[in-house]
Amino acid sequence: MLTRLFLVAAAATASALPSCKNNNNVTPGKMPNSTVPSVAKLLITSPGNISIAEFDGTKFDIKSTQNVSGNPTWVAFSQPHLYAVDENSDTTSLLKVDLVGNKIDHLNSTKGSSGVVHLEFTKDKSQMVGAGFGSSNIDIFDISNGGLKFSNAIKSDDKVGPNKERQEKPHPHQSVLDPSGRFVAVNDLGTDKILVLDTRKAFAIVNRVSVEPAGAGPRHGAFFPAGANKATHYFVLCEIKNLVLVYALKYSCDKGIEFELKQTISTFKSVEATPASAAAGELVLAADNKNVYVSNRLTGGQTDNIANFRIDQNGDELKLGLVGFTSTGGLRTRMFSASLDGQHLFVGNQDGALGVVALKRNANGTLVEKPVASLDMSLFPGELAGPAFVQQVA
Repeated sequence: MLTRLFLVAAAATASALPSCKNNNNVTPGKMPNSTVPSVAKLLITSPGNISIAEFDGTKFDIKSTQNVSGNPTWVAFSQPHLYAVDENSDTTSLLKVDLVGNKIDHLNSTKGSSGVVHLEFTKDKSQMVGAGFGSSNIDIFDISNGGLKFSNAIKSDDKVGPNKERQEKPHPHQSVLDPSGRFVAVNDLGTDKILVLDTRKAFAIVNRVSVEPAGAGPRHGAFFPAGANKATHYFVLCEIKNLVLVYALKYSCDKGIEFELKQTISTFKSVEATPASAAAGELVLAADNKNVYVSNRLTGGQTDNIANFRIDQNGDELKLGLVGFTSTGGLRTRMFSASLDGQHLFVGNQDGALGVVALKRNANGTLVEKPVASLDMSLFPGELAGPAFVQQVA
Protein backbone atom coordinates (compact mmCIF):
# COMPACT_ATOMS: atom_id res chain seq x y z
CA MET A 1 0.00 0.00 0.00
CA LEU A 2 1.06 3.62 -0.28
CA THR A 3 2.26 3.58 3.31
CA ARG A 4 2.66 0.60 5.55
CA LEU A 5 2.75 0.74 9.29
CA PHE A 6 6.08 2.44 8.95
CA LEU A 7 7.03 5.17 6.47
CA VAL A 8 9.92 5.09 4.07
CA ALA A 9 12.58 7.64 4.91
CA ALA A 10 15.73 8.70 3.08
CA ALA A 11 17.50 5.68 1.61
CA ALA A 12 20.05 4.10 3.88
CA THR A 13 23.16 2.48 2.51
CA ALA A 14 22.98 -1.30 2.70
CA SER A 15 24.87 -4.18 1.17
CA ALA A 16 23.29 -6.41 -1.44
CA LEU A 17 21.53 -9.65 -0.60
CA PRO A 18 23.70 -12.77 -0.51
CA SER A 19 24.24 -14.38 -3.88
CA CYS A 20 22.07 -17.51 -4.10
CA LYS A 21 21.46 -19.81 -7.03
CA ASN A 22 18.81 -18.33 -9.33
CA ASN A 23 18.65 -15.24 -7.12
CA ASN A 24 18.24 -12.24 -9.40
CA ASN A 25 19.27 -8.85 -8.12
CA VAL A 26 16.58 -6.96 -6.24
CA THR A 27 16.40 -3.24 -6.74
CA PRO A 28 15.40 -1.04 -3.80
CA GLY A 29 11.81 0.17 -3.67
CA LYS A 30 10.98 3.64 -4.89
CA MET A 31 10.89 6.41 -2.33
CA PRO A 32 7.63 8.23 -1.68
CA ASN A 33 7.16 11.63 -3.24
CA SER A 34 8.79 14.26 -1.05
CA THR A 35 6.08 16.76 -2.00
CA VAL A 36 3.35 16.26 0.60
CA PRO A 37 0.03 18.06 -0.03
CA SER A 38 -1.01 20.72 2.47
CA VAL A 39 -4.36 18.98 2.89
CA ALA A 40 -3.94 15.29 3.60
CA LYS A 41 -6.38 12.68 2.33
CA LEU A 42 -7.11 9.83 4.72
CA LEU A 43 -9.02 6.58 4.61
CA ILE A 44 -10.94 5.71 7.77
CA THR A 45 -12.80 2.45 8.30
CA SER A 46 -15.45 1.46 10.82
CA PRO A 47 -17.99 -1.39 10.85
CA GLY A 48 -19.93 -1.23 7.59
CA ASN A 49 -18.20 1.95 6.36
CA ILE A 50 -15.14 3.31 4.58
CA SER A 51 -14.69 7.10 4.63
CA ILE A 52 -12.52 9.64 2.86
CA ALA A 53 -11.44 12.43 5.19
CA GLU A 54 -9.26 15.51 4.89
CA PHE A 55 -6.80 16.85 7.46
CA ASP A 56 -5.42 20.38 7.13
CA GLY A 57 -3.21 20.37 10.21
CA THR A 58 -5.86 21.69 12.58
CA LYS A 59 -9.02 19.68 11.87
CA PHE A 60 -10.51 16.63 10.20
CA ASP A 61 -13.32 16.84 7.64
CA ILE A 62 -15.10 13.67 6.53
CA LYS A 63 -15.85 14.22 2.83
CA SER A 64 -17.72 11.01 2.00
CA THR A 65 -18.64 7.61 3.39
CA GLN A 66 -19.26 4.42 1.43
CA ASN A 67 -21.34 1.68 3.02
CA VAL A 68 -19.73 -1.76 2.71
CA SER A 69 -20.68 -5.18 3.98
CA GLY A 70 -19.15 -6.55 7.15
CA ASN A 71 -16.26 -5.08 9.09
CA PRO A 72 -13.38 -3.66 6.97
CA THR A 73 -10.79 -3.58 9.74
CA TRP A 74 -7.92 -3.35 7.24
CA VAL A 75 -7.57 -1.92 3.74
CA ALA A 76 -4.71 -1.69 1.24
CA PHE A 77 -4.60 1.18 -1.27
CA SER A 78 -2.92 1.35 -4.67
CA GLN A 79 -4.26 4.29 -6.66
CA PRO A 80 -7.07 4.10 -7.63
CA HIS A 81 -7.82 0.65 -6.22
CA LEU A 82 -8.70 -0.17 -2.64
CA TYR A 83 -8.75 -3.69 -1.24
CA ALA A 84 -10.77 -4.25 1.93
CA VAL A 85 -11.08 -7.20 4.27
CA ASP A 86 -14.22 -8.23 6.10
CA GLU A 87 -12.85 -9.87 9.20
CA ASN A 88 -16.29 -11.29 10.01
CA SER A 89 -16.53 -13.36 6.82
CA ASP A 90 -14.49 -14.99 4.03
CA THR A 91 -14.91 -12.04 1.63
CA THR A 92 -12.32 -9.54 0.40
CA SER A 93 -13.53 -6.62 -1.74
CA LEU A 94 -12.14 -4.42 -4.49
CA LEU A 95 -13.23 -0.79 -4.64
CA LYS A 96 -12.31 2.20 -6.78
CA VAL A 97 -11.37 5.44 -5.02
CA ASP A 98 -11.61 8.92 -6.52
CA LEU A 99 -9.68 11.13 -4.11
CA VAL A 100 -10.44 14.29 -6.08
CA GLY A 101 -14.16 13.70 -6.26
CA ASN A 102 -14.21 12.00 -2.83
CA LYS A 103 -16.00 8.93 -4.18
CA ILE A 104 -15.66 5.22 -3.41
CA ASP A 105 -17.34 2.64 -5.66
CA HIS A 106 -17.52 -1.10 -5.09
CA LEU A 107 -16.21 -3.11 -8.07
CA ASN A 108 -16.29 -6.74 -6.97
CA SER A 109 -15.59 -9.21 -4.19
CA THR A 110 -13.96 -12.61 -3.91
CA LYS A 111 -14.19 -15.50 -1.48
CA GLY A 112 -11.07 -16.64 0.35
CA SER A 113 -10.31 -17.73 3.89
CA SER A 114 -12.37 -16.46 6.79
CA GLY A 115 -11.25 -13.78 9.18
CA VAL A 116 -8.56 -12.01 7.13
CA VAL A 117 -7.36 -9.05 9.22
CA HIS A 118 -4.40 -7.66 7.24
CA LEU A 119 -3.37 -7.17 3.61
CA GLU A 120 0.09 -6.61 2.13
CA PHE A 121 1.14 -6.03 -1.49
CA THR A 122 4.08 -7.71 -3.14
CA LYS A 123 6.71 -5.34 -4.50
CA ASP A 124 5.28 -5.23 -8.04
CA LYS A 125 1.71 -5.12 -6.68
CA SER A 126 0.68 -8.07 -8.80
CA GLN A 127 -0.15 -10.18 -5.74
CA MET A 128 -1.43 -9.56 -2.25
CA VAL A 129 -0.95 -11.50 0.98
CA GLY A 130 -3.76 -11.75 3.52
CA ALA A 131 -3.33 -12.83 7.14
CA GLY A 132 -6.27 -15.06 8.04
CA PHE A 133 -6.58 -14.73 11.80
CA GLY A 134 -9.87 -16.60 11.89
CA SER A 135 -8.96 -19.41 9.48
CA SER A 136 -5.28 -20.07 10.36
CA ASN A 137 -4.52 -19.45 6.67
CA ILE A 138 -2.28 -17.09 4.74
CA ASP A 139 -4.20 -16.09 1.61
CA ILE A 140 -2.61 -15.21 -1.71
CA PHE A 141 -4.60 -13.00 -4.11
CA ASP A 142 -3.90 -12.21 -7.77
CA ILE A 143 -4.40 -8.46 -8.17
CA SER A 144 -2.65 -8.01 -11.52
CA ASN A 145 -4.20 -5.51 -13.94
CA GLY A 146 -6.30 -3.96 -11.22
CA GLY A 147 -8.25 -7.13 -10.51
CA LEU A 148 -8.89 -9.32 -7.48
CA LYS A 149 -8.81 -13.12 -7.60
CA PHE A 150 -8.21 -15.59 -4.79
CA SER A 151 -5.26 -17.83 -5.72
CA ASN A 152 -4.58 -20.17 -2.82
CA ALA A 153 -4.28 -20.49 0.95
CA ILE A 154 -1.15 -21.50 2.85
CA LYS A 155 -1.87 -23.23 6.14
CA SER A 156 -0.18 -22.02 9.32
CA ASP A 157 0.14 -25.35 11.14
CA ASP A 158 2.76 -25.02 13.85
CA LYS A 159 2.06 -26.10 17.43
CA VAL A 160 0.02 -23.52 19.32
CA GLY A 161 1.28 -21.54 22.30
CA PRO A 162 0.43 -22.22 25.96
CA ASN A 163 -2.35 -19.63 26.36
CA LYS A 164 -5.42 -21.86 26.02
CA GLU A 165 -7.84 -18.94 25.64
CA ARG A 166 -5.90 -16.80 23.14
CA GLN A 167 -3.84 -19.48 21.37
CA GLU A 168 -6.42 -22.20 20.79
CA LYS A 169 -5.30 -22.43 17.13
CA PRO A 170 -2.88 -20.65 14.74
CA HIS A 171 -3.75 -16.99 14.25
CA PRO A 172 -1.77 -15.24 11.45
CA HIS A 173 -2.22 -11.56 12.26
CA GLN A 174 -0.01 -9.58 9.86
CA SER A 175 2.13 -10.08 6.76
CA VAL A 176 5.05 -7.66 6.30
CA LEU A 177 7.05 -7.34 3.08
CA ASP A 178 10.77 -6.98 3.72
CA PRO A 179 12.66 -4.06 2.10
CA SER A 180 14.23 -6.30 -0.57
CA GLY A 181 10.74 -7.12 -1.80
CA ARG A 182 11.41 -10.85 -1.82
CA PHE A 183 10.35 -12.09 1.61
CA VAL A 184 7.21 -11.75 3.69
CA ALA A 185 7.22 -12.07 7.48
CA VAL A 186 3.93 -13.38 8.89
CA ASN A 187 3.38 -12.85 12.61
CA ASP A 188 1.28 -15.69 14.05
CA LEU A 189 -0.24 -14.81 17.41
CA GLY A 190 -1.51 -18.34 18.00
CA THR A 191 1.70 -20.30 17.44
CA ASP A 192 4.30 -17.82 18.73
CA LYS A 193 5.96 -17.92 15.33
CA ILE A 194 7.24 -15.53 12.68
CA LEU A 195 6.92 -17.32 9.35
CA VAL A 196 9.19 -16.24 6.49
CA LEU A 197 7.66 -16.71 3.03
CA ASP A 198 9.67 -16.52 -0.19
CA THR A 199 7.73 -14.76 -2.95
CA ARG A 200 10.03 -16.33 -5.58
CA LYS A 201 9.15 -19.82 -4.39
CA ALA A 202 5.35 -19.50 -4.66
CA PHE A 203 5.25 -18.08 -1.13
CA ALA A 204 6.75 -21.24 0.38
CA ILE A 205 7.54 -21.02 4.10
CA VAL A 206 11.34 -21.08 4.26
CA ASN A 207 11.83 -20.23 7.94
CA ARG A 208 9.84 -20.61 11.15
CA VAL A 209 11.12 -18.33 13.90
CA SER A 210 10.07 -19.25 17.45
CA VAL A 211 9.04 -16.19 19.45
CA GLU A 212 9.90 -16.17 23.14
CA PRO A 213 8.69 -16.14 25.82
CA ALA A 214 6.08 -18.80 25.10
CA GLY A 215 2.62 -17.29 25.04
CA ALA A 216 3.90 -13.88 23.87
CA GLY A 217 1.50 -13.72 20.92
CA PRO A 218 3.30 -11.84 18.09
CA ARG A 219 0.88 -9.45 16.39
CA HIS A 220 2.40 -6.62 14.27
CA GLY A 221 5.95 -5.77 13.28
CA ALA A 222 8.23 -3.56 11.17
CA PHE A 223 11.52 -4.04 9.36
CA PHE A 224 14.36 -1.64 10.22
CA PRO A 225 15.74 0.62 8.82
CA ALA A 226 13.10 2.33 6.74
CA GLY A 227 14.34 3.22 3.27
CA ALA A 228 17.06 0.58 2.92
CA ASN A 229 17.24 -2.17 0.30
CA LYS A 230 17.51 -4.77 3.01
CA ALA A 231 16.69 -4.91 6.71
CA THR A 232 19.13 -5.22 9.59
CA HIS A 233 16.53 -5.63 12.34
CA TYR A 234 12.91 -6.54 12.91
CA PHE A 235 10.65 -5.20 15.66
CA VAL A 236 7.64 -7.31 16.60
CA LEU A 237 4.90 -6.35 19.03
CA CYS A 238 3.48 -9.18 21.11
CA GLU A 239 -0.16 -8.65 22.04
CA ILE A 240 -0.63 -11.22 24.81
CA LYS A 241 2.52 -10.46 26.85
CA ASN A 242 2.65 -6.75 25.84
CA LEU A 243 6.26 -6.92 24.76
CA VAL A 244 8.37 -5.56 21.91
CA LEU A 245 11.05 -7.94 20.66
CA VAL A 246 14.09 -6.72 18.73
CA TYR A 247 15.71 -9.15 16.31
CA ALA A 248 18.97 -8.81 14.38
CA LEU A 249 18.60 -10.18 10.85
CA LYS A 250 20.80 -12.01 8.41
CA TYR A 251 19.81 -12.82 4.83
CA SER A 252 20.65 -16.36 3.80
CA CYS A 253 20.06 -18.71 0.88
CA ASP A 254 18.27 -21.51 2.70
CA LYS A 255 16.13 -19.67 5.28
CA GLY A 256 15.62 -16.38 3.47
CA ILE A 257 16.00 -14.27 6.60
CA GLU A 258 17.40 -15.53 9.89
CA PHE A 259 16.35 -13.90 13.17
CA GLU A 260 18.45 -13.50 16.34
CA LEU A 261 16.70 -12.14 19.43
CA LYS A 262 18.59 -9.16 20.90
CA GLN A 263 16.15 -7.43 23.25
CA THR A 264 12.81 -7.90 24.98
CA ILE A 265 11.13 -4.79 26.42
CA SER A 266 7.71 -4.19 27.99
CA THR A 267 5.24 -1.80 26.36
CA PHE A 268 4.67 -0.43 29.89
CA LYS A 269 7.17 0.81 32.46
CA SER A 270 7.86 -2.79 33.42
CA VAL A 271 6.39 -6.25 33.07
CA GLU A 272 5.16 -5.93 36.66
CA ALA A 273 3.35 -2.67 35.82
CA THR A 274 1.42 -4.25 32.93
CA PRO A 275 -2.37 -4.30 33.50
CA ALA A 276 -3.76 -7.82 33.51
CA SER A 277 -6.25 -6.99 30.74
CA ALA A 278 -3.81 -5.16 28.45
CA ALA A 279 -3.53 -6.20 24.80
CA ALA A 280 -1.02 -4.23 22.72
CA GLY A 281 -2.30 -3.37 19.25
CA GLU A 282 -0.07 -1.61 16.72
CA LEU A 283 3.62 -0.87 16.11
CA VAL A 284 4.87 1.96 13.92
CA LEU A 285 8.47 2.70 12.94
CA ALA A 286 8.89 6.41 12.27
CA ALA A 287 10.55 7.72 9.12
CA ASP A 288 13.46 9.15 11.14
CA ASN A 289 14.56 5.60 12.11
CA LYS A 290 14.91 6.96 15.63
CA ASN A 291 11.48 6.27 17.12
CA VAL A 292 9.09 3.37 17.51
CA TYR A 293 5.51 3.79 18.68
CA VAL A 294 3.21 1.15 20.17
CA SER A 295 -0.48 1.31 21.11
CA ASN A 296 -1.46 -0.02 24.53
CA ARG A 297 -5.10 -1.17 24.61
CA LEU A 298 -7.37 -2.24 27.45
CA THR A 299 -5.16 -0.51 29.99
CA GLY A 300 -7.96 0.10 32.49
CA GLY A 301 -7.43 3.87 32.35
CA GLN A 302 -9.81 6.59 31.21
CA THR A 303 -8.05 6.39 27.86
CA ASP A 304 -5.54 4.05 26.30
CA ASN A 305 -2.09 5.28 25.29
CA ILE A 306 0.76 5.20 22.83
CA ALA A 307 4.19 4.26 24.14
CA ASN A 308 7.16 6.00 22.54
CA PHE A 309 10.51 4.18 22.31
CA ARG A 310 13.79 5.78 21.26
CA ILE A 311 16.12 3.73 19.05
CA ASP A 312 19.70 3.76 20.35
CA GLN A 313 22.05 2.42 17.67
CA ASN A 314 25.78 1.94 18.05
CA GLY A 315 27.18 0.32 14.94
CA ASP A 316 25.41 -3.00 14.49
CA GLU A 317 24.02 -2.92 18.02
CA LEU A 318 20.52 -1.58 18.52
CA LYS A 319 18.34 -1.14 21.62
CA LEU A 320 14.99 0.41 22.41
CA GLY A 321 14.51 2.72 25.37
CA LEU A 322 11.11 3.79 26.70
CA VAL A 323 10.54 7.55 26.46
CA GLY A 324 6.96 7.95 27.69
CA PHE A 325 3.23 7.56 27.11
CA THR A 326 0.65 9.75 25.36
CA SER A 327 -3.12 9.47 25.68
CA THR A 328 -5.00 8.38 22.57
CA GLY A 329 -8.15 10.27 23.66
CA GLY A 330 -10.14 7.06 23.43
CA LEU A 331 -10.15 3.34 24.14
CA ARG A 332 -9.30 0.13 22.27
CA THR A 333 -6.69 1.77 20.07
CA ARG A 334 -6.38 -0.97 17.47
CA MET A 335 -4.42 0.78 14.71
CA PHE A 336 -2.60 4.04 14.09
CA SER A 337 -0.25 5.28 11.37
CA ALA A 338 2.19 8.06 10.58
CA SER A 339 1.46 10.95 8.23
CA LEU A 340 3.38 11.10 4.95
CA ASP A 341 5.46 14.05 6.17
CA GLY A 342 6.18 12.34 9.48
CA GLN A 343 4.81 15.23 11.53
CA HIS A 344 1.74 13.49 12.96
CA LEU A 345 0.36 10.18 14.09
CA PHE A 346 -3.22 9.41 13.05
CA VAL A 347 -4.87 7.28 15.72
CA GLY A 348 -8.10 5.29 15.53
CA ASN A 349 -10.04 4.34 18.68
CA GLN A 350 -12.82 1.77 18.67
CA ASP A 351 -14.33 3.04 21.93
CA GLY A 352 -14.20 6.01 24.30
CA ALA A 353 -14.69 9.73 23.76
CA LEU A 354 -12.69 10.35 20.56
CA GLY A 355 -12.84 8.18 17.45
CA VAL A 356 -9.83 9.65 15.62
CA VAL A 357 -7.06 11.95 16.83
CA ALA A 358 -4.03 13.56 15.22
CA LEU A 359 -1.03 13.71 17.55
CA LYS A 360 1.77 16.14 16.70
CA ARG A 361 5.33 14.81 16.74
CA ASN A 362 8.04 17.02 18.16
CA ALA A 363 11.40 17.20 16.43
CA ASN A 364 12.83 14.58 18.79
CA GLY A 365 9.94 12.19 18.17
CA THR A 366 8.06 12.77 21.41
CA LEU A 367 4.33 13.39 21.09
CA VAL A 368 2.43 16.52 22.06
CA GLU A 369 -0.09 15.46 24.71
CA LYS A 370 -3.10 17.37 23.37
CA PRO A 371 -4.38 16.28 19.93
CA VAL A 372 -4.21 18.95 17.23
CA ALA A 373 -7.43 17.56 15.71
CA SER A 374 -10.02 14.93 16.53
CA LEU A 375 -13.29 13.31 15.45
CA ASP A 376 -15.86 12.64 18.17
CA MET A 377 -16.96 9.06 18.73
CA SER A 378 -20.59 10.15 18.18
CA LEU A 379 -19.76 10.19 14.46
CA PHE A 380 -19.34 6.42 14.65
CA PRO A 381 -22.54 5.20 16.37
CA GLY A 382 -22.79 1.68 17.73
CA GLU A 383 -21.02 -0.57 20.19
CA LEU A 384 -17.27 -0.69 19.55
CA ALA A 385 -17.98 1.06 16.25
CA GLY A 386 -15.03 3.43 16.30
CA PRO A 387 -12.41 3.34 13.52
CA ALA A 388 -10.25 0.22 13.32
CA PHE A 389 -8.09 1.73 10.55
CA VAL A 390 -6.91 5.25 9.69
CA GLN A 391 -4.18 6.11 7.20
CA GLN A 392 -3.09 8.94 4.96
CA VAL A 393 -3.06 7.97 1.28
CA ALA A 394 -2.37 11.35 -0.38
